[in-house]
Amino acid sequence: MNEQRKDIIQDCNINFLLGSGLSVPYLKTLGTIETLLTELGDSSVEDETKKLIRASLYKKFFDEVIAKNTSILNGNPLAQNVLESYKDFLHIWNGILLRRKSTILSKEANIFTTNVDIFLDKSLEDLSLEYNDGFNGRFKPSFSLSNFKKSRFKKSLHYDNKAEIPVFNLLKLHGSLSWDIDSSDKIIFSRDLFQVKEIASKTINTGHVLDIPGDATLVSLVAAATGKNADASTDAFIKEYDKLLIVNPTKEKFKHTLLNQTYYELLRLYSNELEKENTVLFVMGFSFADEHILDITLRAANSNPTLVIYVIGHTTEAKVQIEKRFPKDKIKNQNIKFIAPPPEDAPTPGRAVADKFHYDLPTINKEFFGNLFKEEEESEKADDTIA
Repeated sequence: MNEQRKDIIQDCNINFLLGSGLSVPYLKTLGTIETLLTELGDSSVEDETKKLIRASLYKKFFDEVIAKNTSILNGNPLAQNVLESYKDFLHIWNGILLRRKSTILSKEANIFTTNVDIFLDKSLEDLSLEYNDGFNGRFKPSFSLSNFKKSRFKKSLHYDNKAEIPVFNLLKLHGSLSWDIDSSDKIIFSRDLFQVKEIASKTINTGHVLDIPGDATLVSLVAAATGKNADASTDAFIKEYDKLLIVNPTKEKFKHTLLNQTYYELLRLYSNELEKENTVLFVMGFSFADEHILDITLRAANSNPTLVIYVIGHTTEAKVQIEKRFPKDKIKNQNIKFIAPPPEDAPTPGRAVADKFHYDLPTINKEFFGNLFKEEEESEKADDTIA
């Protein structure tokens, strides 16, 4: 399996699709929030109750995911383990790209992600790696798709020898907490996560927000809302939350026309990359709940027989659930490979076989990609010794 992956990496355009599962445990996944918000939008619940429930769901998502990003910037030690895992991932792939022997393919990788957090941005910056995130400019960086797909070369100081250096294209399909919008309707980069801090300053008064338990249903939330109502503090929170340039976890998705346009432009770029001859896509921490990304991925797999997709499930059960979104009769080229953790070495008699480990980001780095990097390093060391 390792040899097959090594050959594919040497000969293919490299792409990743990363989901929120990789930022666990520091950040929570959406869980049932997306389902509840979608059900709420389609329901006949009266407007005031609907507003209260929506604000409460947004508040839970804000507290468990969005607000914690300011701590990533501030070096919170609780975020450090996840940040280090992202750095390990980038370090491994920077080494792999650097050692690619192909002179036809560029030394770049596309990282498509639905994560709105700043783990990848911070990791790339901390490691001083070359990357394109769509922004250009120093005093007021602005976003444009034209800023992607730029190769980088380095010349030696004395002999003008030119060598290509690895570049990561970071494409945030669902927007980012570091995105803001200026008066000329351009997406600009927010270094200090200004809008996140603005939302955090809007405290909802006690009695005007609901607790959201893990087993909440729309029926239980409507019942919990009895006797409660939204007030001015609820309205102020929702108003600031809606200014975030992120894709909302609902079928409605967009509060900004500009984000709508950018989202579909990025999806088109995702589609174009998967249509290229000899391409590989590694999917991690992603369940394919986004129907647009699912449709594009399936369509590309069927139209491009030279595309190979590895979908890495966190657990065997997660792998099974993802497979259900890709019915076998709809994958004509059989080029999607679903990966689950191996079973435990010595299962307990009478008990269902458990996974030997789970595919979180540290384990993916070690078990799925790390060995490739180590083999390349050992080979180079051996060559140096012989020389």
